Amino acid sequence: MAGRGKRKPRSLLQVHHINFISSWPARVRCSHIVILCPATTSRLFLQKKRKERGQQKNEAALDQLEDDLKREAERLDLPVEQKTKAMKQREKKVVTKTFHGAGIVVPVDKNNVGYRELPETDASLKKICKAIAEAKEDEERMKAFAPIQEMITFVQFANDECDYGMGYELGIDLFCYGSHYFYKVVRQLLPMAYNLLKRGLFGEILEAHLTSRSQDNLDQLAAV
Repeated sequence: MAGRGKRKPRSLLQVHHINFISSWPARVRCSHIVILCPATTSRLFLQKKRKERGQQKNEAALDQLEDDLKREAERLDLPVEQKTKAMKQREKKVVTKTFHGAGIVVPVDKNNVGYRELPETDASLKKICKAIAEAKEDEERMKAFAPIQEMITFVQFANDECDYGMGYELGIDLFCYGSHYFYKVVRQLLPMAYNLLKRGLFGEILEAHLTSRSQDNLDQLAAV
Protein backbone atom coordinates (compact mmCIF):
# COMPACT_ATOMS: atom_id res chain seq x y z
CA MET A 1 0.00 0.00 0.00
CA ALA A 2 1.14 3.55 -0.71
CA GLY A 3 2.83 5.33 2.15
CA ARG A 4 4.00 2.15 3.83
CA GLY A 5 7.61 1.08 3.96
CA LYS A 6 8.88 -2.38 3.23
CA ARG A 7 7.86 -5.03 5.71
CA LYS A 8 10.63 -5.75 8.18
CA PRO A 9 12.05 -9.23 7.49
CA ARG A 10 11.54 -11.86 10.15
CA SER A 11 14.56 -13.05 12.05
CA LEU A 12 16.05 -16.38 11.02
CA LEU A 13 14.80 -17.95 14.22
CA GLN A 14 11.27 -16.90 13.31
CA VAL A 15 11.48 -18.23 9.77
CA HIS A 16 13.13 -21.55 10.60
CA HIS A 17 11.21 -22.48 13.70
CA ILE A 18 9.61 -25.35 15.50
CA ASN A 19 6.80 -24.56 17.96
CA PHE A 20 8.12 -24.20 21.49
CA ILE A 21 6.52 -23.63 24.87
CA SER A 22 8.90 -21.54 26.94
CA SER A 23 6.36 -18.70 26.86
CA TRP A 24 3.44 -20.83 28.08
CA PRO A 25 1.94 -20.16 31.54
CA ALA A 26 3.90 -21.55 34.46
CA ARG A 27 1.07 -23.90 35.40
CA VAL A 28 1.59 -25.93 32.23
CA ARG A 29 5.39 -26.24 32.57
CA CYS A 30 5.66 -29.72 34.02
CA SER A 31 7.91 -32.76 33.79
CA HIS A 32 5.80 -34.21 30.99
CA ILE A 33 6.81 -31.53 28.50
CA VAL A 34 10.11 -30.29 27.11
CA ILE A 35 10.93 -26.61 27.30
CA LEU A 36 13.25 -25.57 24.48
CA CYS A 37 14.10 -22.27 22.91
CA PRO A 38 13.72 -22.02 19.12
CA ALA A 39 17.51 -22.02 18.62
CA THR A 40 17.84 -25.42 20.30
CA THR A 41 14.85 -26.98 18.57
CA SER A 42 15.99 -25.71 15.18
CA ARG A 43 19.49 -27.14 15.62
CA LEU A 44 18.11 -30.48 16.82
CA PHE A 45 15.80 -30.58 13.82
CA LEU A 46 18.67 -29.81 11.46
CA GLN A 47 20.74 -32.64 12.93
CA LYS A 48 17.80 -35.02 12.57
CA LYS A 49 17.49 -34.00 8.91
CA ARG A 50 21.18 -34.69 8.33
CA LYS A 51 20.80 -38.24 9.67
CA GLU A 52 17.70 -38.88 7.58
CA ARG A 53 19.14 -37.53 4.35
CA GLY A 54 22.77 -38.59 4.65
CA GLN A 55 25.53 -36.88 2.66
CA GLN A 56 24.07 -34.92 -0.25
CA LYS A 57 25.20 -32.30 -2.71
CA ASN A 58 23.30 -29.56 -0.89
CA GLU A 59 24.92 -30.26 2.49
CA ALA A 60 26.46 -26.79 2.23
CA ALA A 61 22.98 -25.27 2.47
CA LEU A 62 22.37 -27.00 5.80
CA ASP A 63 25.84 -25.95 7.03
CA GLN A 64 25.04 -22.34 6.18
CA LEU A 65 21.65 -22.56 7.87
CA GLU A 66 23.19 -23.99 11.05
CA ASP A 67 25.86 -21.28 11.09
CA ASP A 68 23.18 -18.62 10.71
CA LEU A 69 21.20 -20.15 13.57
CA LYS A 70 24.24 -20.13 15.85
CA ARG A 71 24.99 -16.52 14.98
CA GLU A 72 21.39 -15.40 15.57
CA ALA A 73 21.22 -17.32 18.86
CA GLU A 74 24.38 -15.60 20.09
CA ARG A 75 22.99 -12.21 19.09
CA LEU A 76 19.78 -12.88 21.03
CA ASP A 77 21.64 -14.51 23.93
CA LEU A 78 19.70 -17.78 23.56
CA PRO A 79 20.98 -21.14 24.81
CA VAL A 80 21.85 -23.73 22.17
CA GLU A 81 22.63 -26.76 24.34
CA GLN A 82 21.25 -29.97 22.91
CA LYS A 83 20.29 -31.23 26.36
CA THR A 84 19.87 -29.15 29.46
CA LYS A 85 20.00 -30.58 32.97
CA ALA A 86 16.19 -30.51 33.16
CA MET A 87 15.93 -32.40 29.87
CA LYS A 88 18.31 -35.09 31.11
CA GLN A 89 16.28 -35.50 34.29
CA ARG A 90 13.10 -35.76 32.26
CA GLU A 91 14.59 -38.45 30.00
CA LYS A 92 14.77 -40.80 32.99
CA LYS A 93 10.98 -40.60 33.31
CA VAL A 94 10.13 -41.12 29.63
CA VAL A 95 8.01 -44.24 29.08
CA THR A 96 8.20 -44.27 25.26
CA LYS A 97 9.82 -42.11 22.58
CA THR A 98 6.88 -41.34 20.22
CA PHE A 99 7.18 -39.88 16.72
CA HIS A 100 8.62 -36.54 17.85
CA GLY A 101 11.50 -38.25 19.65
CA ALA A 102 11.21 -36.37 22.94
CA GLY A 103 8.98 -39.06 24.40
CA ILE A 104 6.11 -38.81 26.86
CA VAL A 105 6.04 -38.89 30.64
CA VAL A 106 3.08 -40.34 32.53
CA PRO A 107 2.78 -41.46 36.16
CA VAL A 108 3.37 -45.21 36.54
CA ASP A 109 2.84 -46.82 39.94
CA LYS A 110 4.78 -49.69 41.54
CA ASN A 111 2.44 -52.18 39.84
CA ASN A 112 3.28 -50.69 36.42
CA VAL A 113 -0.20 -49.21 36.07
CA GLY A 114 -0.24 -46.01 34.02
CA TYR A 115 1.16 -47.02 30.65
CA ARG A 116 0.91 -49.95 28.29
CA GLU A 117 2.61 -50.33 24.93
CA LEU A 118 0.88 -49.92 21.59
CA PRO A 119 0.67 -53.13 19.54
CA GLU A 120 2.66 -51.42 16.75
CA THR A 121 6.23 -50.15 16.67
CA ASP A 122 6.88 -46.56 15.60
CA ALA A 123 8.07 -47.83 12.21
CA SER A 124 5.00 -49.97 11.56
CA LEU A 125 2.65 -47.24 12.79
CA LYS A 126 4.25 -44.77 10.38
CA LYS A 127 3.63 -47.23 7.54
CA ILE A 128 -0.02 -47.44 8.54
CA CYS A 129 -0.26 -43.65 8.66
CA LYS A 130 1.42 -43.36 5.27
CA ALA A 131 -1.04 -45.82 3.72
CA ILE A 132 -3.95 -43.78 5.09
CA ALA A 133 -2.61 -40.38 4.10
CA GLU A 134 -1.62 -41.46 0.58
CA ALA A 135 -4.64 -43.63 -0.25
CA LYS A 136 -6.09 -42.68 -3.62
CA GLU A 137 -9.69 -43.62 -2.82
CA ASP A 138 -11.90 -43.49 0.27
CA GLU A 139 -12.47 -47.24 0.22
CA GLU A 140 -8.72 -47.85 0.26
CA ARG A 141 -8.31 -45.33 3.07
CA MET A 142 -11.05 -46.89 5.19
CA LYS A 143 -9.40 -50.28 4.83
CA ALA A 144 -6.02 -48.83 5.83
CA PHE A 145 -7.68 -47.29 8.92
CA ALA A 146 -8.57 -50.73 10.34
CA PRO A 147 -5.40 -51.10 12.49
CA ILE A 148 -5.96 -47.61 13.94
CA GLN A 149 -9.56 -48.47 14.82
CA GLU A 150 -8.34 -51.61 16.56
CA MET A 151 -5.82 -49.60 18.56
CA ILE A 152 -8.54 -47.16 19.59
CA THR A 153 -10.45 -50.11 21.04
CA PHE A 154 -7.30 -51.16 22.94
CA VAL A 155 -6.97 -47.60 24.24
CA GLN A 156 -10.52 -47.73 25.61
CA PHE A 157 -9.66 -50.91 27.52
CA ALA A 158 -6.41 -49.32 28.73
CA ASN A 159 -8.23 -46.21 29.97
CA ASP A 160 -10.67 -48.40 31.88
CA GLU A 161 -7.67 -49.97 33.64
CA CYS A 162 -5.92 -46.63 34.31
CA ASP A 163 -3.19 -47.10 31.66
CA TYR A 164 -3.76 -43.60 30.34
CA GLY A 165 -0.40 -43.41 28.58
CA MET A 166 -1.50 -45.66 25.72
CA GLY A 167 -4.08 -43.24 24.34
CA TYR A 168 -1.72 -40.36 25.01
CA GLU A 169 0.99 -42.03 22.91
CA LEU A 170 -1.30 -42.90 20.00
CA GLY A 171 -2.81 -39.42 19.99
CA ILE A 172 0.59 -37.73 20.03
CA ASP A 173 1.88 -39.97 17.22
CA LEU A 174 -1.09 -39.25 14.96
CA PHE A 175 -0.85 -35.54 15.78
CA CYS A 176 2.84 -35.52 14.92
CA TYR A 177 2.26 -37.36 11.64
CA GLY A 178 0.29 -34.30 10.66
CA SER A 179 -2.23 -35.47 8.09
CA HIS A 180 -5.69 -33.95 8.35
CA TYR A 181 -7.14 -37.46 8.00
CA PHE A 182 -6.17 -38.04 11.64
CA TYR A 183 -7.64 -34.87 13.14
CA LYS A 184 -10.92 -36.52 14.15
CA VAL A 185 -9.10 -39.38 15.90
CA VAL A 186 -6.63 -36.98 17.54
CA ARG A 187 -9.54 -34.93 18.88
CA GLN A 188 -11.00 -38.15 20.25
CA LEU A 189 -7.82 -39.43 21.88
CA LEU A 190 -5.73 -36.52 23.15
CA PRO A 191 -8.27 -34.37 25.05
CA MET A 192 -9.43 -37.53 26.82
CA ALA A 193 -5.84 -38.48 27.69
CA TYR A 194 -5.06 -34.98 28.92
CA ASN A 195 -8.14 -34.92 31.13
CA LEU A 196 -7.38 -38.34 32.59
CA LEU A 197 -3.80 -37.21 33.29
CA LYS A 198 -5.09 -33.96 34.79
CA ARG A 199 -3.49 -31.88 32.04
CA GLY A 200 -6.72 -30.49 30.62
CA LEU A 201 -5.22 -27.19 29.47
CA PHE A 202 -3.27 -29.07 26.80
CA GLY A 203 -6.58 -30.20 25.32
CA GLU A 204 -7.58 -26.58 24.85
CA ILE A 205 -4.23 -25.79 23.24
CA LEU A 206 -4.61 -28.80 20.94
CA GLU A 207 -8.06 -27.74 19.78
CA ALA A 208 -6.88 -24.19 19.10
CA HIS A 209 -3.93 -25.55 17.12
CA LEU A 210 -5.92 -28.01 15.01
CA THR A 211 -8.51 -25.35 14.24
CA SER A 212 -5.77 -23.14 12.80
CA ARG A 213 -3.67 -25.87 11.19
CA SER A 214 -4.02 -25.15 7.48
CA GLN A 215 -1.26 -27.29 6.00
CA ASP A 216 -0.28 -30.94 6.34
CA ASN A 217 3.42 -30.58 5.53
CA LEU A 218 5.21 -27.69 7.24
CA ASP A 219 8.77 -28.86 6.54
CA GLN A 220 10.60 -25.74 5.35
CA LEU A 221 13.79 -27.75 4.83
CA ALA A 222 12.25 -29.98 2.16
CA ALA A 223 13.52 -27.67 -0.58
CA VAL A 224 16.97 -27.14 0.96
